[in-house]
Amino acid sequence: MKRPELLLPVGTRDMLEAAIQNGADAVYYGVPHWNARGRTEDFSFEDVEEMIRYARVRGVRTFLAMNILVFEREIRDLPEFLEKLIALKPDAFIIQDIGLARLIKAIAPDQEIHASTQMTLASAEAVNFASQLGFNRAVLARELSLKQIASIKEATPLELEVFVHGALCVSYSGQCLTSENFGGRSANRGQCAQSCRLPYRIFVDGKEYRDTNAQYLFSPHDLCALPRLNDLEEIGIDSLKVEGRLKSPEYVAAVAKAYKKSLDTHDKLPATDMEPLEVLFSRGLSTGWLDGVDHQALVDGTFSNHHGEYLGEVSRIERDSITVSTPDGGVTALPRQGDGILFENPKNGLSLGSRLYGVIERNGKLMLQFGRNFELRKVAPGMKAYRNDSPALEKELQHTFADREKSRRIPVDIVLSGKIGEPLRLTMFDDADHKISVESDIAVEASRDTAESANGKKRDFRELAEKELSALGSTAYAPHSLDIRVPANAFVPGKVLRGLRQKATAAMDDSRMSMAASAPDAARGRALLAHASTHKQAQNAHTPATISVLVRRPNQIEALRGLDIDSAIMDFDWGVKYDEPLEQIRELGLKAGMATLRIHKPGENHYLKNILRLAPDFALVRSLGALAILRGSGIPLHGDYSLNAANSLSYEWLLDQGLQTLHPSWDLNSTQLFDLLGNIDAGRLELALHQYMPAFHSEYCAFARALTDGRRFPECGKICTQHKVEILDHKGEKHFLQSDAECRNTLFVGKPQSALKLFPRLTAAGVNHFRIELLDESPEIARRKIQTYVAAIRGNISIDAAIAQAGVEEKYGLSEGQLFNESVWVDRKKATDPKNKPV
Repeated sequence: MKRPELLLPVGTRDMLEAAIQNGADAVYYGVPHWNARGRTEDFSFEDVEEMIRYARVRGVRTFLAMNILVFEREIRDLPEFLEKLIALKPDAFIIQDIGLARLIKAIAPDQEIHASTQMTLASAEAVNFASQLGFNRAVLARELSLKQIASIKEATPLELEVFVHGALCVSYSGQCLTSENFGGRSANRGQCAQSCRLPYRIFVDGKEYRDTNAQYLFSPHDLCALPRLNDLEEIGIDSLKVEGRLKSPEYVAAVAKAYKKSLDTHDKLPATDMEPLEVLFSRGLSTGWLDGVDHQALVDGTFSNHHGEYLGEVSRIERDSITVSTPDGGVTALPRQGDGILFENPKNGLSLGSRLYGVIERNGKLMLQFGRNFELRKVAPGMKAYRNDSPALEKELQHTFADREKSRRIPVDIVLSGKIGEPLRLTMFDDADHKISVESDIAVEASRDTAESANGKKRDFRELAEKELSALGSTAYAPHSLDIRVPANAFVPGKVLRGLRQKATAAMDDSRMSMAASAPDAARGRALLAHASTHKQAQNAHTPATISVLVRRPNQIEALRGLDIDSAIMDFDWGVKYDEPLEQIRELGLKAGMATLRIHKPGENHYLKNILRLAPDFALVRSLGALAILRGSGIPLHGDYSLNAANSLSYEWLLDQGLQTLHPSWDLNSTQLFDLLGNIDAGRLELALHQYMPAFHSEYCAFARALTDGRRFPECGKICTQHKVEILDHKGEKHFLQSDAECRNTLFVGKPQSALKLFPRLTAAGVNHFRIELLDESPEIARRKIQTYVAAIRGNISIDAAIAQAGVEEKYGLSEGQLFNESVWVDRKKATDPKNKPV
């Protein structure tokens, strides 16, 4: 079997050294200003160049993460920035944005690019479809099981990368709008506020549901795939990815060390290797979705922060100690003096802790001793105890990358040759067939010195040469063998030997750095952007607006009778048949459309086959996998917001794949939307004027976790079909929880978003496709809402009057969402030199 690459995260220079010195085969870090971890340190171009060199010399590949959506005004300023960045010769870019991928390949056709997990690639069809953009590798969605990953691997020639360790998002990456909707900070722009880690209250059929411990309903355990590493290797996964650019160097060192050892030995790791994985940072470790769906195991629900290693339950409190009964199997390692100990009672929300003074282990129990300043009386029997910090452990891990004596070095064979009267030649070979030779500037002389050194021995050239040439401690190399082929009576000054050594190691660095030049050219990127703009069409102000209504309940269809609309899109829940509703819509004289699911996974083609069987008048496409399968079917296709089109290059490519219209990403505000409209055919853009914004879109079922003991369907008893569930957030606002046809959950923001205020400007810009989306409204309320919007679109009432009327119908009011949010979130970190930023 081919050993998979071990890919580690880097957020600081110390993390780079921690990763490389502990076994990373590749590292990834963010492009200055343009990456999905907005809170990491912004490196300068000089930093990026030096870090690439440091890694490549040591045989480690470097991937630059540029995995965010790029807006129209930004992408037009990027060609020169990318030319400069590509010239630094990174091994690959990690990309989310389709337009950005096209731009990079235009500027440097040979540049390797990887499709980020933010592209939501969860099936072989999606991976192969994305490969048309020139991707060399796909980073798969984290919600896949081993069986599903294996099926994708069998069906694609692309390299595959899988997350194996670190934080798990409860929502599909690239499909989460929670942070943006709740806090104005887009996860698709590197500004995730981790809304999933906040506490939520659950309301069932209008009443608060208290019979659950799941206060942190959307906060999953952290991923640890060590128990499944052999399986991933057997499948043939090319790269194993660790999450954690915001973690510490010690964390990176510990994870790299553990995974490298597991890959090398294929054995279960001892407690000493597992200990730091829990203590340094964890919210509890699990195999995530690799073993399939288990809603109860994925989310604990009682906490969301770092807890560390679970020690057990408090069984006794004495005057100066607390006794903890450890779980079966004990703890991974005995706590040490100075470690941080956390005591918690989730039911009462009580949490307190202190530094450990001493510990005694006896008969499956730990007697923990603390200093006098810790009030032991606040701890009660039954509280859970954790070890969540260890200065001693961190210090040990620091030595793995800060101690030069322990540095990971490349073995080299050294040959020094020369004759009297000729220059010295130093030749160096490494284990990867790199060979360099350098010569001295002076000739070798015969020694005339017969004096003895201080220890009574005659000065020996060989001894001097061995000493000078073996002194590689400040380099990436270590001598494997040293062959000196110089006459014994030779004389060469020590500084000449030192100079040769330095020239040789620098030459070896250059040799190991060498790779084919990509010859980036910004002009090719500008030409691509100019071509995309040629699709802009002259606007016809007399083109009537087309109106579609998305229904999520079959009983909402009758509410459309007689309304001045053009089509209805069906987007039904689990188990709802489409045959009769489709004919009902046609009987109303409307075009009948069917929406695909937002996610396409192995084994889920039956839903798309149903669309092909029923042959609706059109399909609303929500994933690349669905587009790959439905393209060429003869069914007219329209693209939805989940395809994340944010710039003209993305628009051009997606429309060229067979879409008639395309809804823009909801990451765009109104200014960015009109920037986009200035460079595309506005007549092929569709915009929802009214909809409940999706926040989380998750494989995890909050219904099953909170309301049942079921791990998966059908153990859950289809609880989602029996109750209306609302989620109360930290700001006191309620949101609607809904399931879909594959048991996935979407949390819809309680206040629907209205874009009516933009309608006059949109029509003036040439937009004439508009959508109204329903959720679970009764037919009566649904009809009144639609009538209001239709009247405004047709010019029968004013926009202001329509907004006022629409707001009356909403349970929690009406919102403008992020469309009119012009603020830009800026972190308080040290900024990069502005000359290195594209904007």
